[in-house]
Amino acid sequence: MGAMFIRRDEVVGLFPPPPGVTPNFANPPSRGHIVITANIVLSFVSTVFMGLRFYTNSFITRKRGVDDYMAVLAWLLLLGYSISCSFITKYGLGRHIWDIPFSVLNPNYMKVSTIAKTFYGTSVMFTKLSILALFLRFIPDGKLRATVHTTMVVIVIYSLLLSFQWVYRCRPLEKHWDLAITRGSCIDWLKINIFSGVMNTITDVTILVLPIPILRNIRIPIRQKIGVMIVLMTGGFVSAISIIRLKMIVDSVGSIDFTWDVCQIVWWSVEVHIAIVCACLPAGKPFFRRHFHKFIGSSYGASVGTRRQTMRSGYAQHPRSRDGDELSLNRFPDGCSDGESSYHI
Repeated sequence: MGAMFIRRDEVVGLFPPPPGVTPNFANPPSRGHIVITANIVLSFVSTVFMGLRFYTNSFITRKRGVDDYMAVLAWLLLLGYSISCSFITKYGLGRHIWDIPFSVLNPNYMKVSTIAKTFYGTSVMFTKLSILALFLRFIPDGKLRATVHTTMVVIVIYSLLLSFQWVYRCRPLEKHWDLAITRGSCIDWLKINIFSGVMNTITDVTILVLPIPILRNIRIPIRQKIGVMIVLMTGGFVSAISIIRLKMIVDSVGSIDFTWDVCQIVWWSVEVHIAIVCACLPAGKPFFRRHFHKFIGSSYGASVGTRRQTMRSGYAQHPRSRDGDELSLNRFPDGCSDGESSYHI
């Protein structure tokens, strides 16, 4: 991307405007406020849900698992991504490229942009690993468990590969942010983003369909099944966002106005913040049952703890989980336990 820019006088701008367009350096149109506002709102929402999950697992169920720690790490990295995206609006993100004097788009733009993408990639990785680690708590040994492990390995490999490409996409490395360097070469950032979008979409859909074989083979009350389907539908929304983001990346191929077009990163933020919310949804039921039981009905809450049903079909032969806890339906979906923590939908 840096190879197409030439040092110009500050009053000219980074790139010539289209025919009939006059550069506006005094009060240019900008999408920067959209990036900042969206990231503030999304960060607030994901923080509320993460706080709910942490509170529930610390003070209500009093048990935490590895998926909880992965979710917290994903959330912290995501906050770093949102802060980085908002910060680089200071250097021209959101403006048309011909409205930006060269002095504004300084090396910090590209450096912080690279940091933001690394935050994004690792946050996505830990969010998905957290959800899959939760799945492993109530999946007995078999092909489905092996599929989850394989999906986790694929996610780690492509996420680390993407982070490496974002950091080292130029040779020499300084070419990434020093526009005066004309030697060397850079990998097209659009190709990296398209690869990221494709892999994220594939793994999002995989995570969405993985619970279906379990739901198909268990007998649960309709109210509980509706709760499970709501969570899955939320995951489907994340998959839809991934597809929208991928389409926008493809549509931007060949565009020179990257500082304006790159505001599609708002969809990157939406995708991961909503994924964090999805990962925290199972903690909602015990929280509301504890603090708002008068509104959701105490009789239902009391009956759940004594309800014992068994799985049928392929899972009936596995009455206990991998760690020895009974996989009765008061554990899934009303509560899934492996001896470390409890989850509710």
